[in-house]
Amino acid sequence: MKKVIVTSLLLVSVSLLIGQQGKYVRKSISSLESVWFKPGSVAGLQFDSKTFDKFIDFYVEVDRFDYNVLPANLIQDFRREANSIDSVNADAISDVLESTVTSKIVDILNDPDVIQKRGTALKDESAFQSFAATKAKSLGLTTDELKTLMNSAYIYLPYIHSAKKETEDKYLSITIYGGILWWQLKVDGSGNASVEKVLEAKTSGLSSIDPNGKNPLTDKPLYTEFKFGNEKWSTTPEQYAQNDAMLAFCKNLGVKTKEIDAFKLSAQIVEASGRKYGFPLGFAEGVHLDDGFHIVEYEEDAKGNEVAVRKGFARVSKTGDNKEDRNNYTYAKQLMGRKVSEGTVVMEHPRLGMQARLNMGLTVGSSIQPEHTSLSLVGIGNEKVLAEEATSQIAGNLLLSYNLAPIIGVSQTFIDTDIGFSVPLAEYVLAEDETVPSAAAFVLSPYMGLTKKFGGRMYASATLGGGVDMLTIAGIYDYSGTDYDYTLAIMALGFKAGGELGMMLTPDLSLTASANFKLGLTPMSGTLTWDETEHDIDDLSAYEDLNMGGLTITIGVSYELGELPINLFGFLDPFKKH
Repeated sequence: MKKVIVTSLLLVSVSLLIGQQGKYVRKSISSLESVWFKPGSVAGLQFDSKTFDKFIDFYVEVDRFDYNVLPANLIQDFRREANSIDSVNADAISDVLESTVTSKIVDILNDPDVIQKRGTALKDESAFQSFAATKAKSLGLTTDELKTLMNSAYIYLPYIHSAKKETEDKYLSITIYGGILWWQLKVDGSGNASVEKVLEAKTSGLSSIDPNGKNPLTDKPLYTEFKFGNEKWSTTPEQYAQNDAMLAFCKNLGVKTKEIDAFKLSAQIVEASGRKYGFPLGFAEGVHLDDGFHIVEYEEDAKGNEVAVRKGFARVSKTGDNKEDRNNYTYAKQLMGRKVSEGTVVMEHPRLGMQARLNMGLTVGSSIQPEHTSLSLVGIGNEKVLAEEATSQIAGNLLLSYNLAPIIGVSQTFIDTDIGFSVPLAEYVLAEDETVPSAAAFVLSPYMGLTKKFGGRMYASATLGGGVDMLTIAGIYDYSGTDYDYTLAIMALGFKAGGELGMMLTPDLSLTASANFKLGLTPMSGTLTWDETEHDIDDLSAYEDLNMGGLTITIGVSYELGELPINLFGFLDPFKKH
C-alpha cells in the first residue's frame, strides 16, 4: 500500500483547483481492492486477476495519487450484492456501489463526532489516535480504516461486464469489455459529506493470436512468455492473449482517468523565454518527454464561474527531475497559440503516447507482369488476371506509431507498425461473359520502421523501414467442372526510405504529405493455397523481374490516440524514464 499523506478532509474539487490558479494538489484515492466482474461473465476464462491488478497499478494508480484500499467489510458487502445483479452494466454496478459503499462512507463521515473532530484529528496525529481509539471501534472499523475513510477524496472501481473467447481458423481471439467508475467525496462548509459520480467510462481490450505461432528467427513458440518492462512470466497461449487484451484495456482506463479535470496535472508557468516555458511539474508527477499541455487562462462564464479556456498548446522538451529538488522544472515548447507570460497556467492533455497515421496516394515505377498473375506458373490453367503490365499502383498505408522519446530521451522519435496496401493499375483479363474475374491482384506490405520528426507546428520527418511485400491473387478456378478457391501469394523483402511534411491543425490532428521510395527485392518465397491446402512454390525463377516497389507520393492525416483496443508496444511502457 502506498503511503497516504495526511491532508485536510476538505476534499479537493475543481473549484479548489481553479482557485489555486493551476497548482496541482495530490489526490487521495481509494479502491475496492481489485477489478470486479460477475462470476461466469468472462466466458470460461481462467481470469488472471493478479496480472490485471499489476496493469491497473501501473496505468491508473499513478504517481500523482496517494492510494489506499477501502475497509474489507465494505468491499465484501459490495461484492456480495453486485454478484447477484441480473444485468451487468455501469448503471447497475453504480447502484450497488452507492447502496453498499458510498452511502455507508457518507454515514460514517456525517457522524456528529467525526464532523466535530475531523479537522483537528487530521492535522494532529496524536489527536487522531486519541479520537480513533474509541470512535473507530464503535463504527466497526479499525483505526487505520477510519483514517482511510477520513482521508479519502475519490473512490474508483474498474469492472468487466463481459469477455469473449473465439477460435476462428487458426486464430484465438479474446475480447474484454468493461470500464471504470469514479466517485468524489465532498464536504461542504458545515462539514457534511456527500458523494458524486464524476466518471463513467467504457472501453475494451482485444487480442488475436495464432496459438501455434513461432518466432521466424528462432523457431521457438511465440506465446509462452509475456513481457512487461523488465518483468516476464510464463503463459499458455490463452493466458498470453488474455494478458495482451488486459494491458490494452487498463492502458485505456489510465488515459480516461487522467482526463478527469481534477486529475489533470496543472501548474503556473514560472519561467518564460520566447515560446519556451518552465513550470513546477516533473518526474514526481509522472511527466514525460513529449507530453502535451494546454495553455489555459481563467475566464468567467455566463454564470459567473471561473473556467479554464484553452489559449494554446505546448509539448514537453525537457522533463524536470523534481523528486529530490522541487526546483527542477519541466520545460515545454509552445506549438500553437499566442505567446504567454509567467503566471499563465498549463494543463495536461493526456494521451497514449501513440499516433495513428493514414496515407493515400500513388506508387510509380512498379513492374507486375501478366505472367506474375497466372496460375500456369504453378501448373494450373493458363488464365492470367492482368491483361497488361502494371507500372503504377493506387497505394495507401496505416501506421500505428509508438513514441520512444520518454525511453531514449530523443524528442519525437517513433517506432512504426506500418501496414501498406496497394492495387495494381492495369486492365484485367475479362471472362467469357466479359465480366472482371473473381480474382483480384493486391499487394500487402507489413513493415516496421523508425520515424524522427523535426520542427514544431509545421514539421518534417524522416523514415526508414523494412518488411515484406506480398502479391496476392485470390479467386475461384473451374477445374473439371468443379469450382475451387485459391490464393496465390508471392513474397519479397523490401526496404523503404522517405520523408513527410506535416502541419498541426489541433493538438491531436495533423495534415501530412509524404514521399517514400521502396526498394523491392527478388521474391524469396511463394505459396498456393488450393482448396484450403497450402503448397510451397519451389521454382520462383518466373518472378525474378517482379518489382512491387517504386516511388510513392501520398497525402494523409495523423492523430494522437487517447484509446486503442489492442496492445502495441505496451511492454515498453515501464522503461519510460525521460
